[in-house]
Amino acid sequence: MKGLLSLYMLSAALLFASCEKDDKPVPLPAKGEAEYGNVEMGEDYTDQVFFDLETGRVVHMSEINSWHLAFDASTEGYHIFLNGGADVVIYKTGETNFNNVTSAPGNTSKEWLFDRPSGLPDSTAMGDWRSTGGLSTNEIYIVKLNPTYDPNNLKKIRLVYVSNSEYVMEYADLDEKITHTISIPKDNNYNYSYFSFSEGGKVLQPDPPKNAWDIVFTRYRYIYYDLDNFPYMVNGVLLNPYNTTAAEDTTTPFAELDNTKILSLPFSNHRDIIGFNWKEYNFNTERYEIDKDKNFVIKTRKNQYYKMRFLDFYNKQGIKGSPSFEFQRVY
Repeated sequence: MKGLLSLYMLSAALLFASCEKDDKPVPLPAKGEAEYGNVEMGEDYTDQVFFDLETGRVVHMSEINSWHLAFDASTEGYHIFLNGGADVVIYKTGETNFNNVTSAPGNTSKEWLFDRPSGLPDSTAMGDWRSTGGLSTNEIYIVKLNPTYDPNNLKKIRLVYVSNSEYVMEYADLDEKITHTISIPKDNNYNYSYFSFSEGGKVLQPDPPKNAWDIVFTRYRYIYYDLDNFPYMVNGVLLNPYNTTAAEDTTTPFAELDNTKILSLPFSNHRDIIGFNWKEYNFNTERYEIDKDKNFVIKTRKNQYYKMRFLDFYNKQGIKGSPSFEFQRVY
């Protein structure tokens, strides 16, 4: 009996010790101090500016018009994105013979297609162009490089195949019968591989590595779905598509937005969740005004949470295209 009592007391003690260990509070990551950032996109919004919240600095800049097509660079990736900031659109011809494609729809035709601003793979204009085994359906697409309806801005392309390491694409001017073939390598250190029709066609990389940034200030195409899918060029912020999400909050003052409140927010992986409407144009003053009650919380690729709000859209010289903002790590 004494042995059973001792065993019972030992078991109870171990159980209490185990519960005591599990109930110890887990320390939260250190809260950061509020910081201020500023980027220069240019008065005509010609530059895209990549920003890293952890280091609080611009990590890369490039010209928004430097590319036309972006190719998913992941191993299994096959999606192709259009440069909405340059107003690139495509037309699906339904043809498989290059020589049969010699004309394009009118400039205002609704047959021209564009990606949705969410930037999600299932929202691309081109869609799934493959048949089986990474090979193509051989459909030919017409690409219009910018809003100007000029023969030099009309190209035709055919995706040949995609593998774990590359894309192969054929392309030509709309009135050209001789096609060019190019290999577009994949590099999984980046979100996308890029192609430009400039200089006869070239591969380039306007982005920094995907593990080096959180948000990009850029020009992009927004779609007003309630206005018959009307496309409109805007200037704002897009998320890094690599393991980055964000949420908007308009009810909690920025100073009170802490780790107890952010986790209940509806986070989204839509790249345009921060977007452009944190500012509004005042036609009386002819200036952009900032909505300082609109806060954003960004969950970064490193599982860090930052709150952010915009302060201004002008630099000290009064030139637009220079967003300034406040941000702070909260978890």
